[in-house]
Amino acid sequence: MAKPSFRMFDYRLRPAKSTERKMLSEAFRRLSFFKSVENYRYVGFGSTTFTDFILFHRTLNIKDMISIENRQDYEARFEFNKPFDCIQMMYGDSNKVLPELLWNIKTITWLDYDGRLVGPVLQDVAYISMNAISGSVLLVTVNAGSYKLPDPKAPEEENEQYRLQEFKKDVGSDKVPGNIEGKHLEGEEMPKTCRRLIMNEIEQALRDRNGLCSPDHEMKYQPLFNFVYRDRAKMLTVGGIFYEVGDEDIFQQCQFKNLDYVRFDNEPYTISVPVMTLRERRYLDKRLPQGACKEALEIGLTESEIANYVRLYRYCPAFAEVELV
Repeated sequence: MAKPSFRMFDYRLRPAKSTERKMLSEAFRRLSFFKSVENYRYVGFGSTTFTDFILFHRTLNIKDMISIENRQDYEARFEFNKPFDCIQMMYGDSNKVLPELLWNIKTITWLDYDGRLVGPVLQDVAYISMNAISGSVLLVTVNAGSYKLPDPKAPEEENEQYRLQEFKKDVGSDKVPGNIEGKHLEGEEMPKTCRRLIMNEIEQALRDRNGLCSPDHEMKYQPLFNFVYRDRAKMLTVGGIFYEVGDEDIFQQCQFKNLDYVRFDNEPYTISVPVMTLRERRYLDKRLPQGACKEALEIGLTESEIANYVRLYRYCPAFAEVELV
């Protein structure tokens, strides 16, 4: 059995991922129009660092938390690293654990996979879409990088055919629309294709779910998040909120559209955290949010670095080495 990813990477030291978490935490505060966010349940994959659990507990005071882990052979390590007593550990594949939970609770679920979009991921998405109650949020993170080609020097037509074959193996041929081609499975197109399949799964589940509902109780899904970022691999996080038609006014009160990183469409919000020194950040911070930052060109920063920092400065993490004695 392969090593789990937490034995190869330190999930705490990923600036783009850390930035994403802080954006999500800010957005989750707006759920309070449905219900006080501290009374929501959070379901995720804590691994050994529980980084998102720590953030959401400390910033949102969520105390009903469930971490799903499919590597029961590392149970002792997960239990040792669990940071708060309010986190309940459940072991097994998410396909089996999610149906064991009660879904009559408003829930923020983050299916934070580190692998590619595959059939079991879509199965989880469909299950939650069929069962989440109004005001609940679903997030899905997958690797959206291009497939590694067996022969990169082969004709492009062969490479595109290879990508399409691999994608169909991963998600199931029946899940791939007929107009998806190999060219849609690389570069900037790959995250859009992954999002499309996730959205298709949600929409199909809601069609099945709403078939027996009265009009006021029909469930809608509003996309909110469409993040693309890269710390090591290119990753995609998509997500949104489920709410009943009768709760439309409550959804509007949340004013998610006022957050500049919220995306209702297929256009991604790219998180690209510039590599800068603390002194360079402080130089820009003193001019934000109102001041002009073009002066920073004089110290050697590029326009792209400045623009990305201006967009993200409220969420950017700062890492430093600390020796505890």
